[in-house]
Amino acid sequence: MKNRVKTPKVKSQVRPIEKVSYGIYFFGQGIIFTIVSQYLMLYYTDYIFISPAIVTAIMFGGKIWDAVNDMIFGMIVDKVKFKSGNRFLPWIRVSTFLIPISTVLLFVLNKDMDMWLRVTLAVITYLVWDSAYTICDAPIYALNTAMTQNVKERGTIMTFSGMGGAVATALTTIVFVPYFDAHGFLNTSVLIAVIGFATMVWIGIFGKERYHATDVHQEQSASLRDTWIYLKGNKYLLYFYAYRIISGSIAVSMLSYMSIYCLGGVEYTSKITLISIPLIGALYLLSPFILKKFNKIYIYRFCVIGEMVMNVVTWLLGYENKMLTMIMCALILAFAILPLMLNGVMPADGIEYGTYKTGKRKEGITFAIQTFANKFTAAIATGLSGLVLTFLNFEAESYQVNGEVVLSLVPQSVIDGIWNANFLIPMIGKLIAIGFLFAYNLKDKDVQIMSDVNAGKLTREEAETMLSRKY
Repeated sequence: MKNRVKTPKVKSQVRPIEKVSYGIYFFGQGIIFTIVSQYLMLYYTDYIFISPAIVTAIMFGGKIWDAVNDMIFGMIVDKVKFKSGNRFLPWIRVSTFLIPISTVLLFVLNKDMDMWLRVTLAVITYLVWDSAYTICDAPIYALNTAMTQNVKERGTIMTFSGMGGAVATALTTIVFVPYFDAHGFLNTSVLIAVIGFATMVWIGIFGKERYHATDVHQEQSASLRDTWIYLKGNKYLLYFYAYRIISGSIAVSMLSYMSIYCLGGVEYTSKITLISIPLIGALYLLSPFILKKFNKIYIYRFCVIGEMVMNVVTWLLGYENKMLTMIMCALILAFAILPLMLNGVMPADGIEYGTYKTGKRKEGITFAIQTFANKFTAAIATGLSGLVLTFLNFEAESYQVNGEVVLSLVPQSVIDGIWNANFLIPMIGKLIAIGFLFAYNLKDKDVQIMSDVNAGKLTREEAETMLSRKY
């Protein structure tokens, strides 16, 4: 039997102002991402009347560009060295300006433009926004690994980011959805851009990079082939991203459509969010205890299974009882919150594992894959939503009188099809991908030990006596 060596305690390294700044960055980024990922398609189909088939083509075409620019930018982050010694903060500062500006550009279209002009501008502005978002996403997630070596503290920091993102989603749904319904998307996008800039700017001022990979760990250059080899050699990152990409791709982004066409108005998205706030708030308050008590992967599996069950139950209950439907949707959102928060933490664990196993540390590539997974799955879900609407012969313009949806004009087959797709497709995606979550068995305490080895605080020989099993 091995002699166990006590794991050394790692002190807190990050100031409270940094944690708060990190969280409110995700608040600003979150309101922008929510309005784009959840409502851009609705804007295209129901406000400027681009057909679902064309919208689907735009989203898929954008992801061809995404597949290239995310990976290339990840390699740039890993390779570029700034005079300040910082690797991530310079990119984050640039994104603070680019993301709000490009968000406003998405919503300058209007239904009175010629169709060719609407489609052309939709393609160009979507690609510009996507590129601007790429510049921020990989560096902001990777910054967590440079702020502290303490694995638990990284989890705490990501709790702040998760809280910022959750508040952003709730605020967007509760406040900005009614606002754009009353004042239009362009006015809403300007307001969101101002708020986004005002909240994203602080991490660039107060954030500090304390820990960088040593020359031994840091790769000098990388190619797409190197990226694939790195991912194949890091099985836990491979399992995690395989689950994320498969489950996120076999999904739809149709809550707004379900609210309008099944429940009777876009304001029901706000009502669902309001009902979910107490549940989500309680989970965030309890999250430090939960993360300390249980391994992250166990929490993730439990929440995914719970979300799948709630999707099926809600679908079976139907949409006749609106209050019951809203409560069930709120429960689904609550189950999704902790995995959403952990999506930013678990890749950092994979980085420590990969560095421990290979001696190569690639935050840029790892979080470029994270960025790609986020945007790819959001776009594919939107594209799949477009395919569903196309299959249902959805024609928003023919359902409106004086700009208002008249449900009696909407075929029952369209209403039922939106309901079925909204709950069954995400459940099927998770069911297909869940095996990867059960293949992932990297334990939190072992990650901290690996991190200490990577930082030179422990020898590999000492670590082997402390790990719960051989990796």
